[in-house]
This record gives sequence, structure tokens and C-alpha cells, in this order.
Amino acid sequence: MPAADLVVGLLIVIGALLGARLTWERALPIAGGAAGVVLASRAPLLFGEELDSNYALHIAVVAALVAGGIGAAMGETIARRVPRVARRSVAVDAGLGAILTGAAATVVVWALAPAVAEIRPVRDDVQRSEVLERFNAVLQPVRPPRDKSEVALDAAPTERRRPPSARRRPASAGDQRLRGRAEVKRAERNLVEVVTTRCGGGYQGTGWIAGHGIVVTNAHVVSASRKVTVSVRGLGAPLAASVIWFDGIHDVALLRVGALRNAAGLPLAADAPVSTRAITLGFPSGKYTISRARLGMTTTKLQFPPVKLASRAGISLTMKDRLVTVFRGTSGPGGSGSPVVDRHGHVLGTVFAGIPQNGITLAVPNRIVRSALRRAKENVQVPSCQTPPLKPTRAQSIAARNG
Repeated sequence: MPAADLVVGLLIVIGALLGARLTWERALPIAGGAAGVVLASRAPLLFGEELDSNYALHIAVVAALVAGGIGAAMGETIARRVPRVARRSVAVDAGLGAILTGAAATVVVWALAPAVAEIRPVRDDVQRSEVLERFNAVLQPVRPPRDKSEVALDAAPTERRRPPSARRRPASAGDQRLRGRAEVKRAERNLVEVVTTRCGGGYQGTGWIAGHGIVVTNAHVVSASRKVTVSVRGLGAPLAASVIWFDGIHDVALLRVGALRNAAGLPLAADAPVSTRAITLGFPSGKYTISRARLGMTTTKLQFPPVKLASRAGISLTMKDRLVTVFRGTSGPGGSGSPVVDRHGHVLGTVFAGIPQNGITLAVPNRIVRSALRRAKENVQVPSCQTPPLKPTRAQSIAARNG
């Protein structure tokens, strides 16, 4: 159990014990103030702000002060006017006081957790807290805005931080003239948006259905994840997913999604000649995007600088001795795991990074994906937040691609 869960539990118990010593009339204003804080946390949405925007925290703080005061005043008024039935029993009075202040302590812990999670020495512990994750599943907290350096880091890889709210799907991007083509329609039916919860908040990438409830995506999309969901075409309800394959050397992961077991899936293309025309589909920058591409070589001879990724836990960042399929064309943040399909709707490669200045996209070769689909069986553990990037030797790279 993470230390953060022990601290959270201790704080709630202390709050409940303090409430047991108070009369329920004294505890009710405290609970009313806490209820006001919960309601105030939704105030940024009324002003059109997301819950981690630059102004959300300021709006929420002001609203919490006002709503908390109003809630406390209402609680005190109610306590004065309700007949003192509970005072006839000391046990009942103590029990009600414990419940009310325990609930208030829970709200305080939930409200302060996002700020505490920004403190580096305790950040990982707080982010691994199962108790806080359950709190957040009920009500998403207001988070401090990300700083500019964090945004710059996300802009480099083909993975991006998930938009804090999926309430509004951005308009489609790319070459919209391609949408009517048969191969695009086939690929669209098997395209998913992958969303994970892990260190630092939520992340978003792309994946494609391979059939039998299996989704192909990148290892760096699910690395250090505590929760993984997918949504078909980025529009459907989030579906629970489990990781059944994780290859940090080639940056490929497989997910099992029970709800998609009847989906037809996309087949892997046989060896295609260089310069084969192709189409890439994914969610760069959170937008459904269709782009033209052209198949290049599958090689181990690339000499690029280390790949920049928002999550590097257990992932190889070097191109040295790594088998990679190159495509002419570009992908953006959020496109990691995108399928590149031929005119038949067969997958030619799975995007894992882009080199915009060179106008190319790097993809996991079908050979690697085919091997993973054949060998994956049970759920596997993904690297933790503290796991360093991989530095595979030449022998390890060769062994990985010959598995």
C-alpha cells in the first residue's frame, strides 16, 4: 500500500475522531462548508474553463471561499432549527459528528491532493494512491495549470497529454477528401483513442483493433499507467483495457479489450514495395486526422538523436540497431499508435514517433507486431514511474526482433 494511502486514511480517521467529540450541531456547519467546496470545484466549467486551465484554479479558490462560507452558514442554521433528538443519545451524537467531520476531512484531502502532487519529493507516492484515484473517479479535481516547459516536452513526441475533458471533440484535421475512400472507412471502424492515467495526470494516444478484442498501440502510451481505457473512433464510451504485451525496445504494446472481442479488426499487410501509397489515421493534438503517407524502407541503419517522449519509463530512446519502418509524411502529438494503411485497408506499420524537420514518420514494423500478436497471452506489468529508459545492447535489440 502506498504511503499516501496511509496518510489519507489517518487524516480521515483523525477528522472523524474530532467529530465524535463535537456535538452533531457543531459538526454540521463543517460538513456544510465542505459541501460548498465540492460544488465550487465545478465553477470553472460554468465559465468555459477546463479543470487544468490557467484560470481554473483561481476561479475555484474564489468560489470555494464563497460557497464554503454559505454552506457553513446553512449548516449552522439547520442545526439550530432541527430538534435536538440526537442529544438524547451520546452514542448517536458522537456517531453523527464522526460521520459529518469524517466526510469533511475526506473533501479537504481530495481538494488538496492535486497541489500536494506538484511537490516533487512526494509526487510519485501521491500519484500512486489508490484511495485518491477512487476519489477522482467520482469527481475530477481542479489541477494546477501545466507550466510552459511541460508543454514544450509534450510537443516533441507523437504522444500528448490528454485533454482534461472529453466534452468537446475538436474538429477533424488533415485531408478530408480521403474520408470517402473504402480503406479509410474500414480503418475508421477499427481506430481507437487510448487514454491512460499515470504519473503527472492523463495521457492520450492512438491504437487500432487487430481482432479478437486486441488493440495495438505503443509501449510509451501505456508505460507507467495505472488505468487504461479506449474509445472507438474517439467518440464512444471509454472501455476498460488491460496490457497483455509490452516491448520497450520496439515501443509496441497490446491491449485486451473485452468489449471489442467481436470487432473485425485490421489485417497486417504482407511485404509491400517501397513507395507504396498509404494513409495514416489517428488523433494528433486530440483531433481525428487523416494524412497521406508513402512507405519507405524497413531498416536498422537509422542514425537519429534520441527520441523525445513524455513518458520514458522502460522505453528505448535510441534508434541504434533498432528495426524501424520509415514513412514519408508527418504525425503530431497524440498520433502514437496510429495505423498506416494501404489501399486495401491493411496495416503497413504502427506509428511511434515523428521527425517533423525531416518530414518523416517512424513506425513499428509489422514483423514485430505479428510476433507480439502470436506470443501475447496474459496480463503483464508495465514499468513504474521511476523506471529509467532502456539502453539495449546490440545483442538485446537483435534478440527482441527475432523473438
